[in-house]
Amino acid sequence: MHHDSGALVALFSAANIVIVCGYIAVPFLVLPYLPLTRSVKLLASGFFLGCSGSHLWMAFMGDGNWFWTGWHLAQAVCTWGFILGFRRMLKEAQGRRRGGRE
Repeated sequence: MHHDSGALVALFSAANIVIVCGYIAVPFLVLPYLPLTRSVKLLASGFFLGCSGSHLWMAFMGDGNWFWTGWHLAQAVCTWGFILGFRRMLKEAQGRRRGGRE
């Protein structure tokens, strides 16, 4: 990667930290609502933890150019949009299955 401005690097790092937090949040905010076996939940958690490690490395070792900074900003927005939207849908479905209690 070539070096760009300090502000661009900071933005790239911040976007990756937001993605890291999202990947770490999935096992706690989404997976409990899915009818998965324990082993699949553990494997999924390992997958998301691995993904968070990749983005953590990028946050501290990468120096993002305009393309990759934009890409990771979009990914950060999509990560949390997915997590929050999907979690809301899963909670609503769970409430309907329980007869509206929740």
